Amino acid sequence: MKVFVSILMSVLFLSSCVKQEPKPQQPNPSTPIITNPTLVDSTLSLAGQTWVITKVLNTDMVYENRSDTLVFVDSDDYKFNGYPSKYNLGVTPTTYKLSLYDTAWGNIGGSLFNYNIVSGKVDGLDFYDIFNSSRKVKLWITKI
Repeated sequence: MKVFVSILMSVLFLSSCVKQEPKPQQPNPSTPIITNPTLVDSTLSLAGQTWVITKVLNTDMVYENRSDTLVFVDSDDYKFNGYPSKYNLGVTPTTYKLSLYDTAWGNIGGSLFNYNIVSGKVDGLDFYDIFNSSRKVKLWITKI
């Protein structure tokens, strides 16, 4: 009798299990990543601006009061006291790298902070000769 009850219980247990067929989940409707189709360039630019170099500390530790005018014509042309030349304003992870070619101190490059460009004031930042990094000048520049 015990055998019969255990067989009966096993049959009942096995027959009570019902396998459910899995239903595939429907994917969520896609949403666009960019909701505003107007692209905005967040990079600052010097194009169309005029700046004046007011003071220079050169490698000989001599201060010079200056009034050199920098007119940034477009994204890579500028005029140094009226003489046309090239410049480059590049973006690094933490600063902007400004390279000025054909200046009174040669081809120089230095790092500007976002604040310098937005406020229009550069106070004594180092600019190094692009071809000889041991030569540097400190520049004070103001946007007019």
